[in-house]
Amino acid sequence: MSYKTLLTAVAVFTAATMTAQTRSFAIVTDPQTFNNCKAAIETYRSAVCADGLDAFVVSRNWTNPDELKDSLMHYHKTRALEGAVFIGDVPIAMIRGAQHLTSAFKMDETLPMRDSSVPSDRFYDDFDLKFDFLGRDSVERNFFYYNLAAESPQHISCDIYTGRIKSSEKRGDKYGEISRYLIKAAAAKSQENPLDHLMSYCGSGSFSNSLAAWKDETITLKEQMPAAFDNGSDGAKFLFYAMYPDVKSTLLGEIARNDLDLALFHEHGVPERQYVTETPRVNETDAYYYDAKYRMRQRIRTAVSRGKDAESVIEDIVKKYGITRDWVEDWNDPKTEAEDSLYDAATGIMLDDIAAAKPNVRMTIFDACYNGDFREDDCIASRYILSEGNALVGIGNSVNVLQDKSSSDLMGMLTEGYRVGEWMQQVNILESHILGDPTFHFTASEDAVRPDLHNTNCKYWLKFTSPKYPCDIRGLALHKLYALNYNDLSPLLLKTWKESDEYMLRLQCLHLLEHYNDGNYEKVLKDGADDPYEFIRRKSAFFMGKVGTPEMAAELADLYMRDYNSLRVAHNVGFVCAHFPDSLFLKEFEKKFAEADWIYDRERFHKKAENCFRAAFSIESSTGKIIGDKNNGYRKFYISGMRNQPYPQYAESLLAIVRDSGEVENARVQCAEVLGWFIRAWNRKDIVDGIDAYLKSGEEMPEALRNELVKTKNRLGDYLR
Repeated sequence: MSYKTLLTAVAVFTAATMTAQTRSFAIVTDPQTFNNCKAAIETYRSAVCADGLDAFVVSRNWTNPDELKDSLMHYHKTRALEGAVFIGDVPIAMIRGAQHLTSAFKMDETLPMRDSSVPSDRFYDDFDLKFDFLGRDSVERNFFYYNLAAESPQHISCDIYTGRIKSSEKRGDKYGEISRYLIKAAAAKSQENPLDHLMSYCGSGSFSNSLAAWKDETITLKEQMPAAFDNGSDGAKFLFYAMYPDVKSTLLGEIARNDLDLALFHEHGVPERQYVTETPRVNETDAYYYDAKYRMRQRIRTAVSRGKDAESVIEDIVKKYGITRDWVEDWNDPKTEAEDSLYDAATGIMLDDIAAAKPNVRMTIFDACYNGDFREDDCIASRYILSEGNALVGIGNSVNVLQDKSSSDLMGMLTEGYRVGEWMQQVNILESHILGDPTFHFTASEDAVRPDLHNTNCKYWLKFTSPKYPCDIRGLALHKLYALNYNDLSPLLLKTWKESDEYMLRLQCLHLLEHYNDGNYEKVLKDGADDPYEFIRRKSAFFMGKVGTPEMAAELADLYMRDYNSLRVAHNVGFVCAHFPDSLFLKEFEKKFAEADWIYDRERFHKKAENCFRAAFSIESSTGKIIGDKNNGYRKFYISGMRNQPYPQYAESLLAIVRDSGEVENARVQCAEVLGWFIRAWNRKDIVDGIDAYLKSGEEMPEALRNELVKTKNRLGDYLR
């Protein structure tokens, strides 16, 4: 469809008072939502205009996402479109073949398409990404399936920012909810609200399980949001699951605080639940007793739901734990089941809990899986903002997300008065989304530093790398220089890394240097193993294994011995130790262990470490054997497993399968895709050269294989600057 045809079919409502230099903002909706929320939409549009953007409404019965994307691209070109918000029933793009653009999602795409696709608005806000249309869902007609095209860039670089406001049909007043939210969001734009009160919470299974990791967030958030730390005892709160006997009630009270600007939840989640704690009460003997019985009863219920005989499961439990039957024989008693249900409910924040709490926290970051899954009728992030109260923005993930990542990169931009969308535009991954008003921003201080995000001059951004500027403004400048392909960025990153004492700035240097092939990344990883910031040590351990050069083995072994009490550092060493050939790491570990005279219980320490490492090498050894065995039924699972464990020593084996015309097509395509995960491997250039030579060889190959090889080549190329 041409732009002319498109724009005659779209109802556009706008104001003509802005200058040609003003950046614009699109309020995208469907006719039903527009007609039912017209007054509130106009109130919101006027407030956005008063806040400095040329806001306009685009209403249409969207037949597919491509229509909307074409429209946004046109407005970006003709009206300097900065961002958009999708209100109501706006098409949802379900992305496939792009799992490398997520942090953790690796579901088998042979499973049902709804479950194995990623709902993502990167379809709309990254104009360079190219997609092949696969089809429309036959039941959920607002879902449209796409595959990331081979010729597309294999990285995310958003041209605009986006947000979603979507209510639930189940609550019966969907348009009323949306209207109330828009009026609330409009009113907030005339209020003074600096970011000076924050709360961070770590649930069980998150990094609070390692206090060495948990403690550093107090430092990083102070670097990014210093005003909160100058605001008394409640300016910055850091909570974790074991601090209170009833942590759920504590958290519901926190999010209801009217002075709370920002809440960060590091936890597990599903669309309808925040898993905030493992046990609701852990301070009394009776509580432990009840919890043990509850877990055994739950084990029986789970087993029965999977078709197992209850009596045999009970017998196994009694024998294993040496208990009497009365511990579990009431597993299916209705009264006990009701009590257990309440007990379970105390471990999580549910949708109805949020409605009752009426959250006032202005912005919440859900560092959890599925809490922002807007394909569902309702989800946690949406319920926060649509409930009564002053909550305005939720940052949530539409699928599962990697826990072992930084969720606050460049977040100091918010203290400088940048809009939430402007911040998220710099750090988006495929699954991350703004639920609510993306134009919301906190009140900046009088001395705020807010560079022009649209400036494309390297000299302009170089001046903001000076130490006189706030930590995340310097980090932003480095990211902008990377996006602008500044030639001398790698040495600047290395220099900044060596000279800065700011945790978050060094982390940005680590993030960006991995794209360069000049040796500076390896230097930083070695330095990072001794960094005071636990997250940098943890990620340095992980990435040294992924690089896999022989000298990294010695560095990793030394790091394990020095920092084994940092549980996540030690875990990462154990996870990647087998990325070196011929058990090189084990040899280095034994050498370092022999030199370590500070270990008290040496036998116990050695046995624990050896068991961890041997398990990793067992998987590595099995992988090497099985990937070459065409008749092994587990072959595809071991090949797929190398997305998590891209052993550099097996890259050539994968390439051999790719080139073997005698192999089944599925295996060749799978190996081509897996090679795309070798982004940090020391031999990634060899992989690219091998793929390139094969693509140019003139040999016949299936189209699916060719497309996957092009994807992998382009992806690895982003790490070979």
